[in-house]
Amino acid sequence: MIEKIRSVYRIKHMLIGASLLRIAFGFIIIYNYAIHYSQRHFLWGANGVVGYSPYESLSVYSLNTSPLAFDILFHIGTLVAVAFTVGFKTRLTAILNFIFVWSLMEINGLVLDGGSNISRILLFYLIFATTAAYFSVDSHLKENKESKTVDRNAFSLRVLVHNLAILACLAQVCIMYFTSGLHKAMGGLWQNGTAIYYILQVEEFTHPFFANLVLSSDLLLVIGAYFTIVVQLAYPFLLTNRYTRYAAMAGVISMHLGIAVVMGLFTFSFIMIANQMLFLKDNEYKSLFKFVKEKRAKFTKNKQTALTGRGKTDADLTAGAQISPIIVLYDGWCPFCNKSIQTFKKLDWRDRVSFTSFREPGIAKQFGVEVASLEKRIHSVQRSTNTVEEGINSINRICKNVPLLWFLVPMLSFSSMIGLGQPVYDWIAKRRTIFPTGGCEEDSCEMPLSKKNQ
Repeated sequence: MIEKIRSVYRIKHMLIGASLLRIAFGFIIIYNYAIHYSQRHFLWGANGVVGYSPYESLSVYSLNTSPLAFDILFHIGTLVAVAFTVGFKTRLTAILNFIFVWSLMEINGLVLDGGSNISRILLFYLIFATTAAYFSVDSHLKENKESKTVDRNAFSLRVLVHNLAILACLAQVCIMYFTSGLHKAMGGLWQNGTAIYYILQVEEFTHPFFANLVLSSDLLLVIGAYFTIVVQLAYPFLLTNRYTRYAAMAGVISMHLGIAVVMGLFTFSFIMIANQMLFLKDNEYKSLFKFVKEKRAKFTKNKQTALTGRGKTDADLTAGAQISPIIVLYDGWCPFCNKSIQTFKKLDWRDRVSFTSFREPGIAKQFGVEVASLEKRIHSVQRSTNTVEEGINSINRICKNVPLLWFLVPMLSFSSMIGLGQPVYDWIAKRRTIFPTGGCEEDSCEMPLSKKNQ
């Protein structure tokens, strides 16, 4: 215990996590500079949507309100963000980057989201931390210089300041989630599990496809609401143990991935997920890097062995590894299925997937699949091998063939691997609506009349 206390001023902790967080924050800052570049004067200029007078706000941009001065400062801020991201003169650029980011946020708060608040706080703390020990120009230049012998038993103020800065970042994230969970737990909509339903009614912050998927199930809405509260309230306490810490991080990451996909809040979710990089120790990162390196070497070795044993070349393997087009057999009497298929068609800009309703005469017999099986699950057939997949595996196959959906493949593959994907798919499929008239079009279905009305 005493040694752990002494390590606070002897050894710098979380160096890899701090370096990764620097890169992540730098990336999102550059991203915001880039996407708002053409509207920079409108958003932050003195004569823009907010407007300001000289020395009106605590911002470097208010020192001179001329358009030329604004452009000069804006471009300097962009260059500073790039230097901060690559880790060049990080001690200086961390301070300047914080000043420029703060200045933009101070002028116009209308374009900010929740992620900007926590990033502004953590950027301040990171000024006092060592964020260029890895993956930086500074660390590369330092390697080329003669290394000095460091006495790990001696007191170091720099080490202490770094560790306290990292501790402040960790505490800030924990406080954020815990207070957010408390406020949710006290809200009536969160208590009765309907909060997510009302959140998804805001069209500006919802993706129609995923929103309809969640809204189609009361159970998903309730589970999502309670899962959010539990994860946020338990987060600080789960971090006290190594193994529960992984569960806490996984819960928070999955929560923000859901927000990014369903609500489209990319920058907010990216920042929140990036914060989790600080919660892994350096030895954990090194073990992870070693694991990935070993798996990569094993894969390369197996690939070479397979090529040698079969007398194939790299070109042959590449040709065989090309994505095979597929035919998807879906239920044309299901409105939810029809809407989903229309979404897939819009995303499939490379025409790798073709869709056919098995309700069409002779389709089920043509592909050798029982109609009863097709009614339970969506099926897909690979044209090159005639391999048939069903349910969650078909959804995963569609995502593999559509580049815009590749981000879903790891999650779907993992859910199938642990045996959770297919039951969840079956649960959703059993609750879909069927109109057995065959009269469904893209956006509507013809309702069958009862005998009484006829």
